[in-house]
Amino acid sequence: MGWPPSQALLLSILGSVSTLLYVQDYTLATYLWRFFPLLGLYGLALWLVYSKPPGASATCLSVIVAFAVVFRLLVVASPLVLSSDLYRYVWDGRVQRAGINPYRYPPEAQALAPLRDADIYPQINRPGLVTIYPPVAQMLFALITTVVPDSVRGMKAAMLLFDLATMIILIRLLKTTGKPPERVVLYAWSPLVVYEFAGSGHVDVLMLPFLLLALQARLAHRPGVSGVMLGLATLIKLYPAVLFPALYTRQERRFPLSFGATLVLGYLPYISGVGLQVFGYLPDYFGPWEDFNGGFRSFLTLALTPLTVTARSLAAGFCAALLLVIAYMVSRRHPMADWIRRALHMIGAYLLLVPTTFHPWYVIWLLPCLCFYPAWGWLYLSGAISLSYIAYTQDYPSVPPSIQLLEFLPCYLLLLAQALWQRWHSPDAQPATGLLRPRNL
Repeated sequence: MGWPPSQALLLSILGSVSTLLYVQDYTLATYLWRFFPLLGLYGLALWLVYSKPPGASATCLSVIVAFAVVFRLLVVASPLVLSSDLYRYVWDGRVQRAGINPYRYPPEAQALAPLRDADIYPQINRPGLVTIYPPVAQMLFALITTVVPDSVRGMKAAMLLFDLATMIILIRLLKTTGKPPERVVLYAWSPLVVYEFAGSGHVDVLMLPFLLLALQARLAHRPGVSGVMLGLATLIKLYPAVLFPALYTRQERRFPLSFGATLVLGYLPYISGVGLQVFGYLPDYFGPWEDFNGGFRSFLTLALTPLTVTARSLAAGFCAALLLVIAYMVSRRHPMADWIRRALHMIGAYLLLVPTTFHPWYVIWLLPCLCFYPAWGWLYLSGAISLSYIAYTQDYPSVPPSIQLLEFLPCYLLLLAQALWQRWHSPDAQPATGLLRPRNL
C-alpha cells in the first residue's frame, strides 16, 4: 500500500519552500542564514519519510528526486562562495591539456607562466604548492576541461552529473537491500550536499559513485569489480582506502589484487619524471599548520598539551592505533553479508579519529550509508559542521573552541546514547559507533 496523497503533497510543500531559499543569492556572511532554515525543512522531510512504514508511493520518490534536481540547478549557477578549490581543478586540467604533468610544477612556477590568465590563475588557493589531488581525479579534470575548457561553471556542471549518478546508484542500492527508495531524501535533500557539491563543486562528488559501485559489486558477490571500484574511488580522494578492511574477507584474492592493481595502474601514467612527487602536497597535509576544526583528535591534543610537548603527535598516534583496532574488529566480527554496515563503521571511525582538518564536506561520504542505517549523531553533525564557516567570516585563525564543542560534543553524545539504547533494547544486535537506528526507523 502506498502513502496517502497528503504525504507527497507535504513533501512538495517542503520542497517548494526550500526552492524559495535556494533561489536567493548568498555570500559567505549570509550563508548560514540560508543554510539553517533549509536544514529545518530538510529535517521535516526526513521525519515524513522515515516515520512512515515501507511501501511509499512512486509519487513520493518522484517528488524527492525532482526537487533534488531543482535545488542543484539553482545552486550550480551561483558563483563560488564557500571554497576556491574548483579553480585548482580547472588549472590542473589546463596543465594536462598542455602536455605537462600536474605533479611537476606548482602553479606559480615560471615554467607554467604561459598558461596563466586573469580569471583562473589569480583565484588558485596555495599557488606555491604542487597539487594534492590523486591520479584519477587528475584524469577527470583533464577530461572535463577538454569538453568545457577553462570554465568554472562547466566544471561545476560536470560535478552535478556525478552527483546525480550518486543518487541513481543509491536508489538502486536501497531497492536491492529491500529499503524504501525514498530514503534517498537523506542524501538528495541535504543542504550540506547541495551547497558543497552543486555550489562549491568539491572533488569528493567525483568519488562517491565509484564508492557506491564498490558496495553494489560486493552485494552482487563480485569482489574483483568491487576492488577496482574502491581503487578508483581512492585514486580520486584517497580516504576511501579506509574501507578496505570493511570490504575484504580473509583468504580472498580477487578483491585485494584488483584494488592494488588499480592503484598501481592509476599512478603509472604520472610517476615518470616526478618520482615521489607524484603524491604532491599530501605528505605535508598532516602537518600542524593544517589543523582546522579537528574534532576528537583536536580535543585530545588540547587535553594532553599541559602534560607534554608532543601532545599532537601522541594524540595522532593514539587515534591511528585505535582506528587500526576498529578496522580489525570490523573485518573480523561483523556479518559478511552486511557490507553497508561494515562500511558505515569504518567511515564513522575514520571521521571520529583521523581528520587533522575537518571541513564541512568531509561528512558527506557518510550520508549514503546513513540512508540505510540512520544515526542521529551523524545527522546532527551534517548540519552543525557548517558552523565552522564562522571562522572565515570573522577572520579567526581557526574555529573557536566554543564552536567546535557545539559542532562535535552533541554528535558524540547522540552517538553514545543511540548505541546504548540499542544495546539495552536489542541485546542480540551488534554494538555500533552511532550506526544504529531507533525503533521507528
